Amino acid sequence: MADYHRYRWEDIENGILKLVQDILVSNYQPSIVIGISKGGVILASLISDMLNVPVDLMQLTHWGFGKAESQVMIKHRPSLNIKGHDALLIDDVSDTGMTLMTARYELYRLGARNVRTAVLDYKALSSRYVPDYYAYKWTRWVYIIYPWENFEAYKSLNSIDARAVFTRHELVKMQELMRTK
Repeated sequence: MADYHRYRWEDIENGILKLVQDILVSNYQPSIVIGISKGGVILASLISDMLNVPVDLMQLTHWGFGKAESQVMIKHRPSLNIKGHDALLIDDVSDTGMTLMTARYELYRLGARNVRTAVLDYKALSSRYVPDYYAYKWTRWVYIIYPWENFEAYKSLNSIDARAVFTRHELVKMQELMRTK
């Protein structure tokens, strides 16, 4: 069985508060926040509210549940003009670092003056990119399951792992949802 870490919303809120505090202490003043879809969008929305700056998103594809594809593809670029902006690029995790590196490069290519990166989770063993800000640093391999990924994780896990990750009540609820599709 793999090693899983499943976040509660309270953990997410604490991580976001740490990120915002670290950004403020560093004196970086982003003029726009860009969330990487899917995992970084919720975080970017909350952080943009706390920093009182506009938010936009990018969508890149690189991951299925638990496996990296060989190449990062940009599906959607930010809709706002970021030329001359100091951007804060947000994702949920830096697993390999490839998504952040590709998105960061693209924001510079689109004219951003400065780009800093922030994630909830930085996987030090596997990431080739170190984010400017991270709430949690992992020094061992772990599958991270965020609250917004519960259903995706449930569909991807074998029954033994699913029973280890989810409560009996949650499993019943997810099975009911699967039947209503």
